[in-house]
Amino acid sequence: MHPPKTCFPRYNPFPNVTLGDWDNDIIKIDWDNRFRCEVKRYSRMMCESSNLVGFMILESSSRTRHVLDEQLGKVVYKYKTKSYHTVFNEPVSYDKIISCLAWLCMVVKDQKLTDWFLMQLIKGTFTLRHGFKGKKSPPRIVYRYGSQDKQIKKFLDNRKFILDFFKKLEKKGD
Repeated sequence: MHPPKTCFPRYNPFPNVTLGDWDNDIIKIDWDNRFRCEVKRYSRMMCESSNLVGFMILESSSRTRHVLDEQLGKVVYKYKTKSYHTVFNEPVSYDKIISCLAWLCMVVKDQKLTDWFLMQLIKGTFTLRHGFKGKKSPPRIVYRYGSQDKQIKKFLDNRKFILDFFKKLEKKGD
């Protein structure tokens, strides 16, 4: 089921630019190729272990995978994997973000998550995209848990600003 076309613009006027959120007081996680139930479970574990009161999960994108039969030399099976983002509600210090995400990487033991975490440390900020990424649509909210009134509200306000910006550009292009 796809969201209505009015939820976000239908095209990316800047295909080489990805707009996102880079606050250093929000715990954010980029999950690649995970099941939603796993993302929920690990996000709840983070809430319990770090005294966080709520989170939101956004579906970031999906990717079609191909299983190739080497003897036949053709694709025998196709399936989609999804990526998700989790945003937590409590304002936290930069040190607490590092501590929570390092703990999560140790628990999950996912190389892509660990690579994402290390890249965020190199950049010095924790980033999740709001807008388009190439032909991929903006992330959409798929699950909410607990309180949503602090950092999630801030994150969604930034997201709304960016998506409204795209809508205005689309109207000017018509």
